[in-house]
Amino acid sequence: MATLGQQLKQSREEKNISLQEIAESTHISVRFLQAIENDAYDVLPGGVFNRAFVRKFARQVGFDEEQAVNLYQEQWQEQGGEPERGYQLGIEEFETRQTTGNGLLLSVVALIVLGAFAYAAYLYFNPSVPDSGGGAVARLGVSPSPTPTPTPAASPSPSPGGSPTPDGSPTPSPSPESPAGAMRVQLTAPIEDVWLKVKADNKEAEQMTLQRGQSREFDASEKIVFLSIGRVQSLRVAINGRNMDFVRLLPNPKANIANNVVITKDNYQQYLD
Repeated sequence: MATLGQQLKQSREEKNISLQEIAESTHISVRFLQAIENDAYDVLPGGVFNRAFVRKFARQVGFDEEQAVNLYQEQWQEQGGEPERGYQLGIEEFETRQTTGNGLLLSVVALIVLGAFAYAAYLYFNPSVPDSGGGAVARLGVSPSPTPTPTPAASPSPSPGGSPTPDGSPTPSPSPESPAGAMRVQLTAPIEDVWLKVKADNKEAEQMTLQRGQSREFDASEKIVFLSIGRVQSLRVAINGRNMDFVRLLPNPKANIANNVVITKDNYQQYLD
């Protein structure tokens, strides 16, 4: 029986759709799309992102989305089970789910993997390599999605974008004044791509890939919740035009991935630079 990647590739070729066209429609890089067609899922970010990428790919080529996700999960199970990564408030916990095996042995393996990952993350996120922070071309080879630009309040001489700071992150330009007590939250990825799932107040959660050099803004009257963050160290947060020391919200300041991080109108001021 043909693999999921082979079936998706066949559906794409039958519809005469290129990988570049799918990348432009889904904002998934061509490299990741090629990995899906080659069943090389270890190239993908992992977890919920893998299933979301498979689902979007299937939708674009007219392949049944649920069948695609089921085939993806079956292939991982045949290979011994996909490692599920769980994160809570920046504390990394790896749970390797296998169909068989001793629970104690799995716990020991999980601790070893956790230690190796923490050490690798420390080495990765402590390089002394400067970055201009202004690159407009994303590493994943995907054109950034259009981002609505707020109209600044009238002033005698409006300045263009903010100047880059020594660490490569742009200083946010002044945003239009938010309603009293509200928060205008600006998210920027100056160093590399960041995966996010964000929910402002009680609005519907939005999942996105914030590409290098790209920014997004959200307005929240009470709180903004980061349901999941990939490459959290590369995320820059500003609230009402002021930079925020975001990593101080994490119990583990060196965490690479975090879940359920909450910024409220009552706690954000103590983390402003």
